[in-house]
Parts: sequence; structure tokens; C-alpha cells
Amino acid sequence: MIKAIIKKQYLLFFLLSVVLILPSILPLFRSDFFRMHDWLHVSRLVELDVALRDGQIPARWAPDFGWGLGMPLLHFYAPLPYYIAQIFYFLGVSAVWSIKLVFMLNFFAGFYFMYLWAKQFWSKLGGLLAAVSFVYLPYRAVQFYVRGSLGELTAMTFLPLFFYSAHKLVNKKQIKFIFLTALSLAGIFISHSPIALFSIFFLSLYFIWKLFFQIKLIKKKFTFPFKAFKSIIASAILAFGLSAFFILPAFFEKQYTVVASSISSGFFHYSFHFIYLRQLFDRRWAYGGSILGIEDDISFQIGFPQVILALLAGIVLFLAFKKKKKLIISELTYLATAFSLAVFLMTFHAKFIWDKLSIIQITQFPWRLLTFVSTFTAFASGAIVWLIKDKNLKKIIVGLLIILTIGLNYKFFKPKEYSSNKDFYYTDREKIRTKTSDTLIDYLPIGSEKPKKPLDKDFATTSSINDFYKKTGYFSFTSNSSEKTDFILNQYYFPGWQATIDQQKVNIKPDKQLGRIQFQLPSGEHQVKIKLGKTKLQYWSDIISLISWTSLIGFLLFRKVNKL
Repeated sequence: MIKAIIKKQYLLFFLLSVVLILPSILPLFRSDFFRMHDWLHVSRLVELDVALRDGQIPARWAPDFGWGLGMPLLHFYAPLPYYIAQIFYFLGVSAVWSIKLVFMLNFFAGFYFMYLWAKQFWSKLGGLLAAVSFVYLPYRAVQFYVRGSLGELTAMTFLPLFFYSAHKLVNKKQIKFIFLTALSLAGIFISHSPIALFSIFFLSLYFIWKLFFQIKLIKKKFTFPFKAFKSIIASAILAFGLSAFFILPAFFEKQYTVVASSISSGFFHYSFHFIYLRQLFDRRWAYGGSILGIEDDISFQIGFPQVILALLAGIVLFLAFKKKKKLIISELTYLATAFSLAVFLMTFHAKFIWDKLSIIQITQFPWRLLTFVSTFTAFASGAIVWLIKDKNLKKIIVGLLIILTIGLNYKFFKPKEYSSNKDFYYTDREKIRTKTSDTLIDYLPIGSEKPKKPLDKDFATTSSINDFYKKTGYFSFTSNSSEKTDFILNQYYFPGWQATIDQQKVNIKPDKQLGRIQFQLPSGEHQVKIKLGKTKLQYWSDIISLISWTSLIGFLLFRKVNKL
């Protein structure tokens, strides 16, 4: 009987969440799609699929970008959203719908994660209100319908899950929250690199804040919460291990690509993208981009209903101090502090900090901190429920506020215009080579040049080549020549490429014309293999992640079996 009631409650909650979320994603339920600033998601998915099917795990090389000469796209571009999409794509869902489903999942998962976090403080009704506020944040609409930043949207989705699990970790000290906190952190780290970089500061500050409120003074002696501290360290180490395969090579090997010089120069220089405080409250909407000054053709608003509701959290904080509600005090004071820091760092007043700290310059756009500002605001918007004592009145007010939040922000959740899937979202590998390669050049290897005309062969040599075989990151053939000759493989050179002749390693180098793989073939008949191996950093990063994932899955299975 009790189980049946619980199942019914879960079903009702799911149906309610569908009704509440559906208006924000209605434009997805069409056969066509729409163009965003970043319209290369389908092409990235296709390249990931090709690499995985060719046995490259983890996938790093995109064979069709770089005009068919390849690039280490998946080595530097956070891959988690595409790995999730790959599950659907592998099961037979079209590439376009696989990407659509990942966007949808972000709205459903974000709703549920915010609900989990907020209901610990504001009750189920407060959690529901905060979850709706999170879904209908204008910046979530910007991420999806304007910029198409799937990675940033996904990283933001994991933020409420982190705060939920980290709060539980510090206060409950249960081992399952070590794993959940680590998974949420890893989700952020391998979804979007700039948000991950900001997270190192803001999420570390959260841990420090929570530990501070755990310190007790007993008989004039401080007692430090060592158990909570050890749990935090364990979750941080595990999160690092789970994401090491991506974050270590992406950070330490970026100097081998043009992204090292282009990521923070020209239009992408941070100094062009500070905002003014009044833009956080300006409800004008546009589908353009960010420029120097206040005339940006894009919205940076927090959201009118969310801001009004969040301001009421100030009253809650005042009453929490009076009633000595330690958990609410610690949560709201952290949010107020982190919110203020994030807003400050988005404005021109913080330029001196950006000028000094080169590490944050690679995040490009200071306004990306809206990810944190908006998340904090959505959480605080549920605080009003804490002020209302009458249960029936709570339900009425929460219902009205949910309608108001959706009604005021619904208009932002739609694209500028629709287009045929064939216009931009290419699954044809030839079209990826010819039509999208000019758009995505950030991760081209240093020294690579665009061919003046399409290359119709896989190689260039005067030697006789037989039994030529290729797949992503691997080529083999038999050469036969009466004299020593040069061989050029039409793939860009990048650290990790290796060549062997009759199982003997040979030196390779980039050719001077385009930066392709080049080496010498000796006279006679020889068996040649060329493959994209791993640098030492990549190898050990993969080992660390393999051990971490294996340990995590093994431990969870062990606990599951023991409970049976």
C-alpha cells in the first residue's frame, strides 16, 4: 500500500514536471530545426560517432573537419553532451533528433536537480517554485535559442545537482554523496571548459563556506569538521579522476593548436564583453551577439519574476538570523556573497582583475558568469514559501507565482526563425569537409594551412602504393619504389601521430606546405602503418580516468549486490 502511494506520487510529480517544462521546449517538436550561433552540434556528433565506431576511445580526432585533413576537435571541445547524444544516435535516432533530445534532457534534468537542492530549504512547494524559475531563466533561453551553447547549458544543469549533493555531503557525511558530488563536478568539467574554470573558484568557495559553519567552539576550543573535510577531498579527487581524460590534455596541450592564440584575441578578447548593471534588468530581447559597450544585440537579463522573488530571500535571511537557522544562514550568505562576486566580475569595474589573472582570460566572455548568477537567483526565488505558514495559502501563492514566472518569460523560449535540417545540420561527411570546416578552425594544429583546392587523394608520393586502408586515426598500406621517396599523408600533423615501416618507428614531421604528416619511404617493398597514438600526458590521463570509472562502477555494483 505504501509503495503504491509512493509510486503514485512520483508519477504525479513527473506528469506535473512535463506540463510545467513543455512550454519551454515546444519549438523542438517539429521536423525542422533552427539556426543558432553555434549550429555545428550535429556535425560534431557525426565526427564522434565515426571516431568511436573506428575504435578510438576516448574519441579525440575528427577526421572530416579541417577540410578533410582532420583536427583534434574532441581533444579540446568538452565532449559530454555529444557522448549523451551518441547513445541515442547509436540506437538509431537521427543525428538532429539526438541533439534535440540532449537539449530536452537539460531542461528536465535541470528542473529536477534544482528541485532537489531547493526543497531541502524551502520545502517541496518551494523546491517546485525554484525549479520552474530555473527552467524559465532568460539566460537558459539565451544558451539554447540564441547561442546554441549546448555545453554551457549542460554544465549549468549540473550546478544545482552539485549544490544539492555537496550540502548533503557536508551535513550528512554519507558515502553516496561523495560519489554524487564527484559525478556532478565531473559533469561540469567535461561539459564546458570556461564554466569548469569558474566553478573551481565558486564551488571551492562553497565547500569552504560550509566547513566554516561546521566549526564549533566547545569549552573555548575549536573543533574542526575533519570527517566532512575528508569527504570533500575524496569527492574532489574522484571528480578529477573521472574527468582527467579530457581536462588534462585539453589544458596542457592547447598550445599545439591555433586556439591557444585565438581564444582570447580579437572579438574574443574579454575586454569587449563586460556588461553594465542595468543590462541585468533590461527585458529587451534579441538574437545577435555581444559587442563593446551597452548596445549588445543579445539579452543579459536575470529575469524579472526571478529577481523579485529572490529579493524576498533577504527577509528570509533576516528571520533566519533571528531564529538561528544555521543551515539557511550558511546557504543564503554564501549565495549573496557568490552572487555579488559574480556580478562584479561581469562588469567593467573588474577589468583590473581580468588584466592580472591570465587564467580567466581564456573564458572569453565575462557575462558567462550569468550561469552562476542566474542559478543562485532561481534557488533563492523559492525562499518566499518559507515565509508562509498556512499550507493552503502556500499552494495558492506558489501556483500563482509559477503561472506568473512562465507567463512573463515564456516569450523568450522560441527561436528567431526555422530552417530545413539540410541547410546547416549536416550528417554527410563530404558536406562537413566542404561546408563546415571554414566555420570551425579553432582547433586546427599549429602550422596547418587550408588547401587551395580540395585534395582528391589520401596521400601524395611518387612511390607505388597498394592495399591502402584507412579509418579514424589509422592508415596502412604497402609501398614499393626503386628509390627513396617522400610520403605525405593528407592528415594534419599533431603530437601523438606515429609511423612505422616494417614495424620500425620512423620520424615524422609536418610538411612545409600545409602542415600534413610527412616522412620518407625507403626503396623496395615495405609495410607501412600510421596511427594516432597517445602522448604521455594523454596516456596517463586515460589511465587515471579508467581506474576512477572502474572503481566507481565496481563500488556501486558491490553495494548493490550486498543490498540484495
